[in-house]
Amino acid sequence: MDYLKTIKDTIIKKYGIRFFPRQKEKFREYIKDEMEKLGWDTEIIKKNIVVGDVEKAEYVFTAHYDTPGKIPNFLRYLLEIFGHLKQIQAIIVFFIMYYIYRFAITKLVDLNIIPIFVSDLLQILPALVIIIAIFIPNRSNYNDNTSGVLTLLNIAHEISMKNLDKEKIAYIFFNNEEWGLLGSAAMKKHFKKKKIDISKKKVINFDCVGNGDTILITHGKKEDLAKEIQERLKISSPCNVERFKYKIIPLSDDYTFRKDGVIGILYCKRTKLGGFYFPDIHCSKDKIVNIENIEFLTNEIINYIVRKKEVIR
Repeated sequence: MDYLKTIKDTIIKKYGIRFFPRQKEKFREYIKDEMEKLGWDTEIIKKNIVVGDVEKAEYVFTAHYDTPGKIPNFLRYLLEIFGHLKQIQAIIVFFIMYYIYRFAITKLVDLNIIPIFVSDLLQILPALVIIIAIFIPNRSNYNDNTSGVLTLLNIAHEISMKNLDKEKIAYIFFNNEEWGLLGSAAMKKHFKKKKIDISKKKVINFDCVGNGDTILITHGKKEDLAKEIQERLKISSPCNVERFKYKIIPLSDDYTFRKDGVIGILYCKRTKLGGFYFPDIHCSKDKIVNIENIEFLTNEIINYIVRKKEVIR
């Protein structure tokens, strides 16, 4: 707990925004130093932080370290109503609202209440707001995804303290998840070039694990690891544990490897319509990171590794 609190305070105070290249560079240096203190070698591949030897590892734990821009409140409210798993419905509703909005503006022009040039400006305003907001760094990123970064560091710390075999474990801190999973896509190309078969490893991605009352396990066609982890967490977690099979909507970097059996773990809340959403991400309210969640996940991962009896010296 002391280690977790210390790195939490350090990251939030010194590296809370990881949006621009220089901010990311400083954070990569911090992660490199921290992991080397814990006994792991680190290298940078396509701006991704790779810790340990992925080729030799049997377990690979991942999280994205970049932080997002903002989204306008009207989009955030739509996602909280429909949920992040039903983004298509939210998008459809947005376009219906936008059509009504444009229709109302047209009527105002017809009634000579506003001139045409004002109408033109108002019609592009929603898109303009969205585009501008994307390029404004969000200043509070406790859940998305400082929580995932803390989970990887805490797992590494506990593995070092318990003297487990580090050669069987690796970590990847992905860059540019927020810009379309670009960092994980670059790593996928790297693995293919190096002939590293990720499908033969147990790979778990942690994203937005700091806030929520339901654990969501995401997966692709291969469900074995997702089912195994779900059953484990159901036994010990006070939260509901749900599974979500990817179709066309990505949630995090594990989507890039959805055909390889890679899974994701996230915390979320239920919407009033029965879906799930990730509270307060991409906005100034993202100031909650429940370290009890991180401790719980760390303990479960360590116990999972130990009970496999594959990495004890």
